[in-house]
Amino acid sequence: MSHFPRYWAVKEGDQKGAALFIALIALVAMSLAGIALVRSVSTSNIISGNLAFRQAALHTTDVGIEKAVDALGTIVTTSLDANYPSGCATGACNYYPTLQATDANGVPTVINWSLVPATVVNTDYSVKYVIDRLCNGPAPVTDITGKCYASAQTGGGTKKSGGIVFSGSQVVYYRVTVHVDGPRNTTSLVQVLLSR
Repeated sequence: MSHFPRYWAVKEGDQKGAALFIALIALVAMSLAGIALVRSVSTSNIISGNLAFRQAALHTTDVGIEKAVDALGTIVTTSLDANYPSGCATGACNYYPTLQATDANGVPTVINWSLVPATVVNTDYSVKYVIDRLCNGPAPVTDITGKCYASAQTGGGTKKSGGIVFSGSQVVYYRVTVHVDGPRNTTSLVQVLLSR
């Protein structure tokens, strides 16, 4: 006679495979959890990479702003009342002498970004800019005060009440729209206002 109670005594024929079934279910559950974890990490890496490319594209817009500022000096002295560069097709110019109509996001609708000349930065980013003078047309605009967004510079003189205040020439405003295409189909649009 055995010293163990009946429930401890197991005969070979009594085992039905329940432990094996439970172990298989646990193994499948752990496998599914592992696959979900791998997919989650992979998705997180893709999202992080996309955010990094988007930030890099946004920072690259500074190149376009600097190029527009440099070009504006030449444009103002050589072709203030004409599209620039000379002979460019509508939608493909870097400069328009009058205010262009915009979409709901404030981007001029005349621009065809595929035709605008580009500057390539780091072989990955295509930078394009368009400047439009904030003056109502038609060109040539002769009434700067009445047709343009402009202000007169003030400065100098005395701070004394009733004293003389000198005023300078009028400052006209220009809208610069910069478009950057980068890796993984990233696109950034930035606008700034310049005065000159």
